[in-house]
Amino acid sequence: MSDKLTIAIVGGGPAGLTAAVILQRHGFNVTVFEDEPADAARSQGGSLDLHADSGQAALRRAGLLEQFISIARHEDQESRMLNYLTGEVEADRFTPEGEMDKPEIDRGELKNLLLSALLPQTLQWDHKLHYVDYGRQKAHGLVFRNGRRYEADIVIGADGAWSRVRSYLTPVRPVYTGITFFEGWIDHPSDQINSIAGNGTAFSFGGAQALVTQRNGGGRICVYAAMKRAPDVIDQHQASSGLTAWVRDSYRDWAASLQLVVNATGDYVRRPIYSLPADFGWAPRPGITLIGDAAHLMPPVGVGVNLAMLDASDLALALCEASHPQNGLRSAETLIMERARDMMPDAIAGFQNWFDEKA
Repeated sequence: MSDKLTIAIVGGGPAGLTAAVILQRHGFNVTVFEDEPADAARSQGGSLDLHADSGQAALRRAGLLEQFISIARHEDQESRMLNYLTGEVEADRFTPEGEMDKPEIDRGELKNLLLSALLPQTLQWDHKLHYVDYGRQKAHGLVFRNGRRYEADIVIGADGAWSRVRSYLTPVRPVYTGITFFEGWIDHPSDQINSIAGNGTAFSFGGAQALVTQRNGGGRICVYAAMKRAPDVIDQHQASSGLTAWVRDSYRDWAASLQLVVNATGDYVRRPIYSLPADFGWAPRPGITLIGDAAHLMPPVGVGVNLAMLDASDLALALCEASHPQNGLRSAETLIMERARDMMPDAIAGFQNWFDEKA
């Protein structure tokens, strides 16, 4: 494939950066545009577990798998279930230390690993996409809110749930799942909280509510208090008593040990969960495509970043190997859409089952 093609990737998360590394190593002129003003502008979220057949496969294609293995946390792969009324462990699955299965890495560490493989200035911060001036025959113009315009032969939308690039391929938008996660952090957990969280992720389900703790680097614990609530109900409680106080009060009937976890965090941040339809797809359009959450936003059931990175590597390699760029785009799009359609129905239904009060 010609190395003279100019490729713009909108979105500097794991998917966008994975695609950029592979494309750049094959001689393409690649620029990644990220709307955040800087790397530390916002919380990067919880730890990620990369699967051998997806996230790790993408890193292998990018030439970064060995580096990942050397910095990943192989010891934090435990998964346990806690009874929400007693706090006792009901199920415990542990992957032996050193076994390469689904090792954990903080999102910020993963981004740094990918950035280290890119040429300086490949990632352009503070570039929020305003609109795409779609060229029917030639390059597409990307216009950013900072006033910059950039011409690209191919535009890859890796810009997440509320993708601006997606709007040029379909009018379909994500819908609220009915579930909101409230994210909190415990920077210095006590011995008791450490014993509850274990070495990995602990889940507890109580009807319309759930609690998830996740071990992160440096001993920090990310807490997700998840509730099935309408947005206006959350608004009312947030206005009357404050979000953090209301979240803590919502778990007053849970086991004392789990209440301890809920009450030990700093302030909670509201993160409503949205999803695209299970059969989502788009009509192909020359020179513009989607990967990751932009292509198949689904509830957080453990496949998101892995699927996004696999998308990115599939698309990048398709462009590298195709005799014509449009052929590469079409073949990759077909694969990405079909794979997502196979997974999304179970992901959406399974997520709702977590909050089924009759279960």
